[in-house]
Amino acid sequence: MKVAGILGSSRKKGNTEILLDLALEEAQKNGAGISKISLRNKTIAPCNGCMKCAKTGQCVIKDDMRTIYKAMLESEGIIWATPVYFWSMSGQTKTVMDRTIALTYPRLQLANKVGGLIVVAGGRGCMNTANVFHMYFSYNHMFFAEFASGYASAKGDIEKNAYAVHAVREMVRQMIALIQSNMTYPEAFHSPLPRFVREKYGL
Repeated sequence: MKVAGILGSSRKKGNTEILLDLALEEAQKNGAGISKISLRNKTIAPCNGCMKCAKTGQCVIKDDMRTIYKAMLESEGIIWATPVYFWSMSGQTKTVMDRTIALTYPRLQLANKVGGLIVVAGGRGCMNTANVFHMYFSYNHMFFAEFASGYASAKGDIEKNAYAVHAVREMVRQMIALIQSNMTYPEAFHSPLPRFVREKYGL
């Protein structure tokens, strides 16, 4: 069992990273192998919309995203961790999310994996951000635990937020339980519903 953590914060050892490190520590305690992917020093281009991945299931852009694809595909659980910037995820995080469009072809390559989410905001925006991720998990036919969130501004403040610290650990325990339950989507529904309906009915 493997759990990958994707860190979308550019601030080294900031509040988001502190919570992700706690999450990965908890996953390891519960028997999972772990990997941590920081987007801070990665070179990742935006999706160029060429849609060549629709035929191959692979992105044509050759950059650091390739190592992220590998980690995601090799893991049963994937934790996204992002600060909130203007009521949504960080730009680095969104770029990576957009590039995973390649993993939705020719069938949903992330299907049946378990998603986790850590969101840290200065004051507002956690729910807005979480809603986007929940739609993302649903689109990819992933199962997902409840998300963990916290509010903090100065570096390290999140450690004083008892709720956030405990919520992260419990979220990971939920993820482990979901992974061990071996739930699967029906094999017939191997693509997102909008695509499935258009293809099935020739729309």
